[in-house]
Amino acid sequence: MQYRRRQSRSIKSEINIVPFLDVLLVLLLIFMATAPIISQSVQVDLPDSTDSQTVSNEDKTPVILEVNGTSEYTLSIDGVRNENLTEEMVVQMAKEAFEKDNTTLFLVGGAKDAPYEEIIKGLNLLHTAGIKSVGLMTDPL
Repeated sequence: MQYRRRQSRSIKSEINIVPFLDVLLVLLLIFMATAPIISQSVQVDLPDSTDSQTVSNEDKTPVILEVNGTSEYTLSIDGVRNENLTEEMVVQMAKEAFEKDNTTLFLVGGAKDAPYEEIIKGLNLLHTAGIKSVGLMTDPL
């Protein structure tokens, strides 16, 4: 009887990338799952109800920050309009109004053609001045 010799397999010196791809896909899934959890940098107190309501603060006149365009701000304090203000002036005047009466209502209104990022910049200016609660205006002034 004759025995057949099996051919022995030769050793391959190639890189097996299957485990690498498995790890890569797991990392991709982790990043996709955690991306929506990252919080936004602008914190806004939103109302709980879905209906918009008229804001009243007794008989006090609210402080209104109008965003007219790119870095064009108007601040109305006690009915006095201060136009063409710089960002530093807005922060300073809003801080003074807030320190005078910390129950003052602050509203932000944006022109229709004002970029959204400028309105966010206006909210950040008020936040820099120490104002934590700001209302957004929906009707034109």
